[in-house]
Amino acid sequence: MVERRACTFCGSEIEPGTGKMYVRKDGTVYHFCTMKCQKNMVQLKRTARTTRWTQENARIRKITKKGTEDKKAKKAPKRRVKAKKAGEVEKKVAKKKAPVKKAPAKKAAAAKSKAPVKKAPAKKAEAK
Repeated sequence: MVERRACTFCGSEIEPGTGKMYVRKDGTVYHFCTMKCQKNMVQLKRTARTTRWTQENARIRKITKKGTEDKKAKKAPKRRVKAKKAGEVEKKVAKKKAPVKKAPAKKAAAAKSKAPVKKAPAKKAEAK
């Protein structure tokens, strides 16, 4: 039976005949499932516990999440509101609110906005 190995970095299982074996000068042997794992560990010198997509990080998050659930009460999920067209929103608002009469205010505003008309001086009645 062929031996199945786990990736040194991400922790996923490596299929037989795939992956890469990396041996350091000091004799340490690493098994990687993909080049992505190899680059993250060897070249970029990242640790599995701080890299979000690894199994080690998931395990640590699960442990720390259990402690935070006891301290904090769970919040209700936020509801998403679908974006609506501007016309639809205005129609609903118009139905809810009663129409307000603003006709006199509009006339007064219209009169103010027009340029003032100069009146001709009043003619005095001449004496006969």
